[in-house]
Amino acid sequence: MKILVVGLGLIGGSVCKALHTFTDHGVYGCDINSEILDKALAQHVIDGVVTEDCSGFDLIVVSLYPKLTRKWVQENLSTMDAGTIVIDVAGVKGEIPEILGTLCAEKGVHYLATHPMAGKERFGFDASDENLFQGANFILTPLTETPKSVVAQVKNFAHQIGFRRFVTTTPKLHDRMIAYTSQLAHVVASSYVKSPVITLESGFSGGSFHDMTRIATMNEEMWTMLFMENRESLLEELDVLIGNLQDYRTALENADEESLRHLIADGRHRKEENLQRRRNSPSDIELLREISENF
Repeated sequence: MKILVVGLGLIGGSVCKALHTFTDHGVYGCDINSEILDKALAQHVIDGVVTEDCSGFDLIVVSLYPKLTRKWVQENLSTMDAGTIVIDVAGVKGEIPEILGTLCAEKGVHYLATHPMAGKERFGFDASDENLFQGANFILTPLTETPKSVVAQVKNFAHQIGFRRFVTTTPKLHDRMIAYTSQLAHVVASSYVKSPVITLESGFSGGSFHDMTRIATMNEEMWTMLFMENRESLLEELDVLIGNLQDYRTALENADEESLRHLIADGRHRKEENLQRRRNSPSDIELLREISENF
């Protein structure tokens, strides 16, 4: 295929590098930063640069923030060929799949919102890595009118660059689950490092501290946008977490060993049960659209 990657940050740059390393596809780049494009060309991870004309591509991967994704597709759709597949990799979907899906369909272009579940605590092209997606999860949120052949082609593309577990769901359920599995963890990490004793942690910290705080070095511009785009779902998860933390605080304040023991055991049981479900789950999961109505 001939593939265009728009936005050569951590994810977009990693897509380019993975395509160059593991496939024979032609890879082209588009970015507002000419220095990044020059670097990608010098490293031979893209075959050329695109500035305006987006014709002639089989697949376009838009790796931009949600609002910028919508803006870029709207501004460049007129130059795309009918039959081109456009996917985004934004961490929040909102109404973008419906809006862009409708606009693209009018031009004969296929739009599919996706989310590669891979990342690092660092960001930018220099942090990109051809192995970033090896064994990772890949989420697809097709609309009811999205052709199955398009979903299959996008899965094949993702498999070629390293993804091994695929989840098909709705944009609504995607955003609800991402609030819990990703965004909440980033809020917790950012809050955790604000303790005044962090300046003394060296020599006292082990794996648990480093695991809990690794993602506190997140990109504030991107994550502020993602949090605000998914504000309602994230607020729900924060309320649940705050309630659970209050239970632990109450048990400690009251020196209630029995309640504290029960809280810890309950957390262990839930984690063990979830690990068992993960071991038993298939590599390709279809989350039915009706599930989203429960949230």
